[in-house]
Amino acid sequence: MATKLDVDAPWNHSQSIDWDSETVQSWLNREAPHPDAQFLLTQGLQSVFSTEPREQSLLYTLAYIAAAGNATTRGTFERLIDVAGGAQEQRIVGGTQLLAIRLAERIGLSNIIFNAPVRNIELKDETYLVSSNNQSVIAKHVVVAMSPPLASRITYQPLLPAARDHLTQRMPMGSIGKAFAAYATPFWREAGLNGQVVSDTGAVRITFDSSPDDGSFGIMMGFIEADEMRRLDRLPEREITEEITKDLVRYFGPRAANVQNWVIQRWDLEQFSRGGPVAYAPPGVLTAYGTSLKSPHGRLHFAGTEASSFWVGFMDGAIRSGERVATEILMDL
Repeated sequence: MATKLDVDAPWNHSQSIDWDSETVQSWLNREAPHPDAQFLLTQGLQSVFSTEPREQSLLYTLAYIAAAGNATTRGTFERLIDVAGGAQEQRIVGGTQLLAIRLAERIGLSNIIFNAPVRNIELKDETYLVSSNNQSVIAKHVVVAMSPPLASRITYQPLLPAARDHLTQRMPMGSIGKAFAAYATPFWREAGLNGQVVSDTGAVRITFDSSPDDGSFGIMMGFIEADEMRRLDRLPEREITEEITKDLVRYFGPRAANVQNWVIQRWDLEQFSRGGPVAYAPPGVLTAYGTSLKSPHGRLHFAGTEASSFWVGFMDGAIRSGERVATEILMDL
């Protein structure tokens, strides 16, 4: 089904309205009713979207799968969830923040305004006045590189087209967190275990070994997703670590209880994230408002991973959307 979609306009497919009229869960109930199939597909979907299958549109999900490739290779669900040869294969030594740090160094820190979240974008004659709480800049072009729900928190003057505003009202973020348990050593490697878990119970149901290659200390990372993340968002961190410790002991044995330090990251509670990893579309959104994801409004351009043709939801997609917007602006200069 995903192979039949135009990644730039999935809403143009002859069955788009039908596919956008149901959730992934309703499709699973009809096409894959066996409990084993439901378990595997649900776990895979949760790991990609941090949502429950009942929440998202079938069309949106198919379009997302189709986008997990490039102009010559159509995406597959396996590519999204696989480690070897898939989207989960690589990590950046030193952390992904190094991307932002290195880019900032190239741009020059003096050219970046920090601690100034944009509150208002106002078109004044032929330029835009972009304002934070205590300062403003004037620009000919403006790029809003944010998820749709966060972009909607900016005040635009004049108002954005109704379709764009309706889109941002209807695309929520997934619910996601990560738990990092630090150990003296990656003890699971001694037993020949790779640290990867897929479970149908627990607060943490998917884990990865995030230890350094030299094994100088151990880091077990676990995803907290969808309904489980929403449940844990209501709890203090102490109770969360107690639950996750029980999960890790169940997976890796009693030595997993000897956690030296915890890092619990809840993106749902972050002011400039409010969830993750991507804004998703419930039924009825793409066919009604999908064209507004990428369409500029005057010299106001929209980027971000949701506005990419390929690798939506990934840093790759965010970069691609930036390249697209840069081309739009260059053509107008």
